[in-house]
Amino acid sequence: MRRVRLTSLAALLATGLTLSGCAAVDGVVGDVAALFGQEETSSEASMEENTPDDTASTESTEVEEQEQAETDAPSVEAAVPACADMYSDAQRVAFESEGRQPEGDRSGDGYNYGTTNQDLITLLAAVRDDLSVSCTWYLPPEFGSTTSIAVMASERAGEVETVLTDVADSSTALGTGTLWKLDSSSSNISGEYIANESHFIAPIDCPQSLAETDCSVWITSTNSAGSSEELTRDAAETYGILN
Repeated sequence: MRRVRLTSLAALLATGLTLSGCAAVDGVVGDVAALFGQEETSSEASMEENTPDDTASTESTEVEEQEQAETDAPSVEAAVPACADMYSDAQRVAFESEGRQPEGDRSGDGYNYGTTNQDLITLLAAVRDDLSVSCTWYLPPEFGSTTSIAVMASERAGEVETVLTDVADSSTALGTGTLWKLDSSSSNISGEYIANESHFIAPIDCPQSLAETDCSVWITSTNSAGSSEELTRDAAETYGILN
């Protein structure tokens, strides 16, 4: 490109020397300026065409990094078992032999928890989903049982114990915790629905997902066709908090 520009310049100068008068010289100067202007414009356009789109590249990199971060983000592991793993195999066999049907976790709106006491339901329903589970087994036509397991700060467990102290018929030291029993507790579902309850609370190591240093596990069962204590004990042993 430099040789072409010098050759064109030489030709124009030669023409200017052959011609006479200031007008000719001015014309040569104008042609030279035009030549340089055309070459500079062409060079700038060429550079723009060959320059990569830095903005698009940056945005693409940011999207890839965000997608990778989402992929690598650790999932929150539940601190309680799934309903299929709540009871021992022996207890599941006993349920099935009675004709009970597993309903899973149907808790919500004040129903299907391991207690029928409204104050306790409020405390239980406030526990995060990854820290609590309530599993129901239905015995047609109108009986059933539910066991709830909840991990919480020991301070909150103290609130549960305060309620149980007022409403329970008895309390007994069991393992590292305490077992409370309610011989007959009327349900909020119907005044005709009567079930016994058993609550077990014991200290436990806090899961990483709970920002506490002192935690407890609350295992409670209600049963309208059998012993709730058997269910609470079995769930506690299966969970590993009771030997």
